[in-house]
Amino acid sequence: TAPPAAVRTAVAMTCQSTAIGQSSTSGLSSGVTTLVPGSVTPGGAFAMKLTADPVVVPTTGGGYAISYLKSLTVKFAIPAGATFVSASQSGGSNLGNGAVTVTASGSIVTLSVPGNLAGGTTAILPEVTINLQATGASGTALNAQLFGSSYSSFSIGFTARVTGIPLFGSTDAVTKCYAPVNPILGTTVIS
Repeated sequence: TAPPAAVRTAVAMTCQSTAIGQSSTSGLSSGVTTLVPGSVTPGGAFAMKLTADPVVVPTTGGGYAISYLKSLTVKFAIPAGATFVSASQSGGSNLGNGAVTVTASGSIVTLSVPGNLAGGTTAILPEVTINLQATGASGTALNAQLFGSSYSSFSIGFTARVTGIPLFGSTDAVTKCYAPVNPILGTTVIS
């Protein structure tokens, strides 16, 4: 059989930004390119490779200038029926000076990009490889998905440095995004 091909899935997100005690919501059209095997044997090892869309850093937001984004996180869910083994990241560019990391906690794998990502640049996010062991019963579908179902339990988060605000000057706008309809990005079946 032919090896699986990478597939991009569009993800429509809603975002909430909070700064100086004020909150606003906006939409974000993003996506994830995913490469997963179609099947894995019971107890077998497999890898999910996930690459979030590049981030085009805006230069304005809410009528104010944005100088940079920082503390960018993208969270992926570890599927039920699989046990986390390890995770790594590779590639990416225009990611600022901080060390990019991938960490796992509970059922979440988080890609963290400290930044700073300058306004007007396009940050190419690294590919995240999540190594898993199939621990579910035969026939279980292991779905690759973003983690998150609310602003407090978010999928993508970042902080924007907003400048030129009357009386305040510069401030940090904390933004948290999730997909109200969280699409399945890829499926590996235990068989």
